[in-house]
Formats: sequence, C-alpha cells, structure tokens
Amino acid sequence: MFDELQHGYKLAILTELGPNASARVIWTKSTIPTIQNVEEVIELMSGARPDALRVVRLRSSLSSPLDGLHRNWEATLGNLAYRVQPTLEAKSKAFNEVMAPLGSAPATRLKAWRNWRTVVTWAIQNKALDKILPMEVPTLQALLWEFTSLGAAFSTLKSIVDAIIGEHKKARLPSPVGGHFCYNKVKAILQRVLGKPHIHKLGVTRDMVVSLLRLRPPTLLAWRNQLVSVTLTMGIMRPIEGALAQSCDYTQNGDFNKGLTQFNGSSTLRTIFRKNDQIRKGHEMRFGKSADPALDINHQLGLFMDMLGTRPKPGCLKGTRPGKRCPVCPPLFPKLRLDASGNYVLAEDPTPTAALISSMVVSALKTIGVNNPAFTGMSCRMGGLTVATEAGVPESILWMQSGHAQDRAARRYVRLTDPDRLYDTWRAFKL
Repeated sequence: MFDELQHGYKLAILTELGPNASARVIWTKSTIPTIQNVEEVIELMSGARPDALRVVRLRSSLSSPLDGLHRNWEATLGNLAYRVQPTLEAKSKAFNEVMAPLGSAPATRLKAWRNWRTVVTWAIQNKALDKILPMEVPTLQALLWEFTSLGAAFSTLKSIVDAIIGEHKKARLPSPVGGHFCYNKVKAILQRVLGKPHIHKLGVTRDMVVSLLRLRPPTLLAWRNQLVSVTLTMGIMRPIEGALAQSCDYTQNGDFNKGLTQFNGSSTLRTIFRKNDQIRKGHEMRFGKSADPALDINHQLGLFMDMLGTRPKPGCLKGTRPGKRCPVCPPLFPKLRLDASGNYVLAEDPTPTAALISSMVVSALKTIGVNNPAFTGMSCRMGGLTVATEAGVPESILWMQSGHAQDRAARRYVRLTDPDRLYDTWRAFKL
C-alpha cells in the first residue's frame, strides 16, 4: 500500500515541477520521496518566484573549514584571518561561515539538512514553498498527516519536526511547534499512532569480559576486536570514543609515574571529547592491574601495540597539546589490512569509524558464542554501567568516568586528590 502512495507522491512532484526541472531530479533513498538536489530543481522550476530559494538558502553552511581538524585549528584560522577584510561586516560573515556551523557536529548538521530537504520537497508538491518558512500549525499538521500516510516511522517524523524547529530558529521566526501544539504533544500524538515496541538491547556482562580476555585470538584482527570490546566496556565508552582514541591517549603506569606507587601496573585512557563534556575537561578512564595475569587488559593492550607497531611515535604532541588530536600517532584500535605475506598491517587510512568499532564488538562477541542482535556497539557502555552499578560504585564516580550529563555542574568543582575512586569502575569487574 505504501509503495503505491509513494509512487503517486513522486508523480505529483514531477508534474508540479514541469518538464525542465523534473528531468534533472535526483531522488534520495528515503521512505518519504525526497529530492536530493532540491536547490538546483527549484531554480529550474517553471513559474518559481525569485524568492523561492530562500527556504533552502537560510540554512547554515553544511561544513566549516575547521571540520575534521580535531581542534588543531590554529594554522587554518590564521590563514583565514589574513583574507578577512577589517570591517565589522566581513568579520561577522567570517564568523557565520567558519565558526557558527561548529555549534553542532557535522553529522547533526547533515541530518538536519536532509530532513529539511524532505520538507521542501513536500512544499513543492503542495504548492506551499511560501508556507514553510514561517510555517503555521495547519501547514505542519498537513505535512505530518501526509508523511504518516506515506509510511514514515516515528523517528523520521520526529527528526523532521526537529529540523523545522531548527530552521525557524536560524531564520529567527516563531516555530509552529509551541503553545497548544507543543513539542511534547506532537511527540505524544505520533507515538500513539506510530509507536512500536522498544527494541531491547543487552549489555556486555562481566563473564563476557572474562571470556574475551582469556581467549587466545588467531589473528591480530581478532585480538583488536576483543580488546576494543573489553576497553569500551570497562571504560564505559561510546563507539565513537573508541574510534577517536589514539595510542598516545593510552598511558601505562600513568598514575604510578605521578608518584602514586599503589597503582603500579595500571593505565589511563584519555578521551579528549565526550558528548556532554562542554567544559572540555576530557576524561581519563582507569584500568587497574588484575590479580590474574591472564585477565590484565593493560598487559594485553601493550603487547598488542608492540606486535602491531602502534606505540606513540616520535614527534607526538599529546604531552603539550593533550586536548587536541595528535597528527603523528596511530589509532589505538586501527583499521587493518592483509599485506602480500598474509599479515595484518595498518590500513592506508587506519582511523576507524564508530560503525566499524561497533562491528568489531559484534564480531568479538561472536567468537565467545554470543550471536544475538540485541548486542551492538553500545552494549559495551550499557554493560559497563550495569556491572559498576550492581557493584555499588557511587553515581558521582560513574558520571565522572562515563561522561554522562548528571551532576555536570558539580563535576566542574571536583578535584580528587587521590584517583583511587576512579578505579572503582574497573574494580567492579573483579579481575
């Protein structure tokens, strides 16, 4: 049924566009038919008013010259500054083009644009380009009705509503989501119509961590998968944090070298950015020395880096620039490839994605007999929090290790004189 409705929706859009514009349409693969090159198509529309493009040109830039530099911005900013004219208008324009987009992550910006593009496509089909910015409540209701009838999921509609709110904020216009048709009411309506049973996810357990540490992997690839799974679980880390970790972020005997001799054989792993770390303090996960040598993650990580040749490199800048990505050191859990001799070596671009880290976790769990779709990359973070909570680790310590938002204000003022409590999350695994 939805296929027929979607096909009819596409035909209506093409008819409205006219022959010139419809011949240039490129469709996305989304459930709701969406024109990928919507800016080009609007320019080609027969009879389109000159101001029609304002609904797509008001969006913030999808990219910034500073994207992907991992806080190593000095050189790029310096070069850009030389090109900016010494006027208020030029400086304001530079801010909006270079710095303003960084108010949200690149993936968030792209997601918002994709959803707004769907709204613009709908406006073309309904002759409503002049009614979506600003948008009134009846227009939003009509849009939600049509998208629901086309088979859109709740998560898709919620993202579209978020994009509409975001575009109105950027244009400094009142949002249609408010007052009697507030955000929570819109969500409640959509959930009642489209809500589905929650897909239950499971966390990695202590027994799984022990099994992964005891397993002797046949290849460096399998070993990497096991180590990233254990590290993310005991460190209560997100997949993206594992993807961004570099070998120089990992320090063996970090606390011991500070004069705390009781932590000989332990290690720290610093993540320079976490989702709720707006104060840019970073976080350092702690991993103590296990009573059973076979279960010592510190020894295994060190041996893995030695065998792969990924120890910190000469010229490492992490010591002087701890809050920035090092330009010379490899990832802690890199992408690998087979060389001509059949040995695993670093890939040409060894930096993994969050999705690849998640697949490493799933692969590692399969090697110990856990083949269940309820386990994903986030199962590590869930499992680490669960094990630590059940072991009685105080929430304040958990939040400092996991980077969750709770107690964020208080965390600014906490200065532990002894990192012993930060090892509680590792102790919860009783290794």
